[in-house]
Amino acid sequence: MHYRLLFAALFLFSLFPALALAHAMGVEVRLKNNQILIEVFFHDNSPAPGSLVTIENEAEEKILSEKTDKEGKLQAPAPLPGKYKILVNDGAGHLSSTPLIIPKLNPADTNNQNILVSKSPDRNQFIQTPWLGIVVGLATIAALGFIASRLYQNPKSHP
Repeated sequence: MHYRLLFAALFLFSLFPALALAHAMGVEVRLKNNQILIEVFFHDNSPAPGSLVTIENEAEEKILSEKTDKEGKLQAPAPLPGKYKILVNDGAGHLSSTPLIIPKLNPADTNNQNILVSKSPDRNQFIQTPWLGIVVGLATIAALGFIASRLYQNPKSHP
């Protein structure tokens, strides 16, 4: 009986695709020369062209709504200093949302600098191989296989 409960629990756990990063979408926003440079990309480091990028202020008012170019990039004037939320939708079911904080800086301070203003992993961190997820996935498959083999090896011994 315990094997059946464990099998059911592991099977249900495997049905939650939100826990996997199979083709997750990342966004990186940098501030330079009073412009925000937005890059949208997938976990495999490929660009997300034509993705709708929306920036909302704290009152959830849209201050920007534009699509990325063929390289998954978008450049726009920097909003006023403050807290924002950036939402990205590629139109194929991939969504991303991250806080965005535009600091109060002297415009001369941003010349020739790329200041990361999005509060999510940067591109290099985002595209790293998710070894923990791979190990958990393989362990789940192995556990499901072991439990299934025990259940069907001698079904009469497990009421």
